[in-house]
Amino acid sequence: MGRLFTARLINRLLRMRIGKKPLTPPASANLQALDHLDGASPADSYTYTVVDIETTGLDLKHSRIVSIGAFKITQGQIHLGRMFDRLVNPGRDIPPASITVHGIVPAMVAAAPTGPEALDAFLQYLGSDILVAHNAMFDLNFMNRLMVACHGFTLQNLTIDTRALCDHIILPKLFRPMPRQTKLLGRGAINPALHPHRKSLEEIAHLLGIKVHQRHTAVGDALAAAMIFQRGLAMLKHRSRGRLNDLIRASSF
Repeated sequence: MGRLFTARLINRLLRMRIGKKPLTPPASANLQALDHLDGASPADSYTYTVVDIETTGLDLKHSRIVSIGAFKITQGQIHLGRMFDRLVNPGRDIPPASITVHGIVPAMVAAAPTGPEALDAFLQYLGSDILVAHNAMFDLNFMNRLMVACHGFTLQNLTIDTRALCDHIILPKLFRPMPRQTKLLGRGAINPALHPHRKSLEEIAHLLGIKVHQRHTAVGDALAAAMIFQRGLAMLKHRSRGRLNDLIRASSF
């Protein structure tokens, strides 16, 4: 059974459960994020939102988002003018160890939108696009915690993982398969610390000749992931496997 078929089935059951429950416009629109997808259509005929987040830490249950960055890709092209860039007030202290990584200090987020406010802004930006992230389960864990708390369900957008795309298509000889987790964290989140043999976003970008601007910022890492994804789309098309279903199979996580 295909992943898109399964996602649609789960989405239909979710809609039945929600029924006529009042939702915010962005949340209501998110329930329809899968409706326009056709697995037999060319993958590059769809619009993608490539996202990255920065957090207060790596604790998948208790850390919070402090920044969201994203870019749009349409017809294989990255639209730099349609960037999403938001600081987020996490409602708690930012540990010094995290500040040394992303450089976001409490004063920078004191007047920033809260998690729910930033989430709804991102939902409006995301729309029904296919969501793309590097090590997607990590980002999904944090976003879905907010989604469930605010709207009662997880993000419904089809999600592509550029790390998995590297495994299968872009740099397959350099990676060992990701071990299956027997116990899922959050909603299937994978802690990268559990897999030290995995190459980082920066290492993959270097291997592909991609320069990472502003590493460990949400916008900088989202742009690097977008360029990696761009390579994957082009390689799929070059191998005559450019359908959406081919992309889904090549980026399963």
